Amino acid sequence: MKKSLLGLFVILAISACKHSGKDPDVAVINTETTSKDDISKETISDSYGDEMEIVTNKTKEIVTVHLNGKTYELKKNKTTSGFSTADSKYLYTETKNEVTFLKKDADMVLFHGKRKQAETKMASQ
Repeated sequence: MKKSLLGLFVILAISACKHSGKDPDVAVINTETTSKDDISKETISDSYGDEMEIVTNKTKEIVTVHLNGKTYELKKNKTTSGFSTADSKYLYTETKNEVTFLKKDADMVLFHGKRKQAETKMASQ
C-alpha cells in the first residue's frame, strides 16, 4: 500500500512539473500614461509690462491663456483664423510676431503683445 501511494505521489509530482510556467490565460497588459499631445508653453509681455502665459495644445487644438490671475480655455474656431471660448466671449489670435487677446462683445483688447524676435545679423558689405 505504501508503494502504491508513493507511486501515485511521484506520478502527480511529475505531471505537475510538466505544466507550463506561463499560463496562457493570464495576460499582462501594460498601459502607458504618457501623453502624445504636442504642447508648448510661452510667456509674452506687452509694452506695459503685463505678462500673459499661453499653453498651446496643437493635438487637441486648444489654447489656455493665463492673464491677470484668470484662466481662459479657448478652442480652435473653424470659421475664423483664431481661437475662441465656448461662449464666444473671448477671441485669441496670433501671427508670426504678434498675439492678441480680446473680449468680443465689448470690442476691447485685453492683451496685445509682440513675440521676441531672434536677433539677425546683417551681412557686412
